[in-house]
Amino acid sequence: MIAGALRVVSGVERVAGHAAAVALAAIMFVAAGDVAMRYVFNRPFAWAYDLISLYLMVALFYLVVSGAYAHHAHVAVDILHSYMSPRVRRLCEIAVAALSTVLFGLIAYVGFRRAAEAFANGDVIAGAYEWPSWMSIAFVPFGAGLLTIRLALHTLAHTLSLFGPPLIELPPVSGSPEAMDREMAE
Repeated sequence: MIAGALRVVSGVERVAGHAAAVALAAIMFVAAGDVAMRYVFNRPFAWAYDLISLYLMVALFYLVVSGAYAHHAHVAVDILHSYMSPRVRRLCEIAVAALSTVLFGLIAYVGFRRAAEAFANGDVIAGAYEWPSWMSIAFVPFGAGLLTIRLALHTLAHTLSLFGPPLIELPPVSGSPEAMDREMAE
């Protein structure tokens, strides 16, 4: 059951990752176009900065935050992991994932409430154009919510792995042969 749920979350993360790649490409094209328009025609895009800063950068971050965690790409302080037994490392993973589940669950909840309120009120961000604020805010509950689900599944999988066969692998310790092999495979 957990493996199936993790596959579904991974599928959503893949789609979100592709959307983030589109956002990154859009940032590059809009920025390059804005520079060209500014220096060649002296007519920069009035909307470029707002689009990039309010929507595309926010989308880029929140669309990949869960997938980055799944691939152990977040900053991790694992200096003591090489001195810990696998059981103690798993207990640390449980504690971190459980606390992070609560934190990102709150972020997702507050972000959803804020986006819904902005949508209901028709809030806009003043600038060269009136940008609807809820569209930017909506990436927060999506990304934080997806990460919350992944963290909850990791908490459960690591907890069950303490009492039976491993349902989820421990993150590789930096500098270990398994970490080096993983880096070479990527």
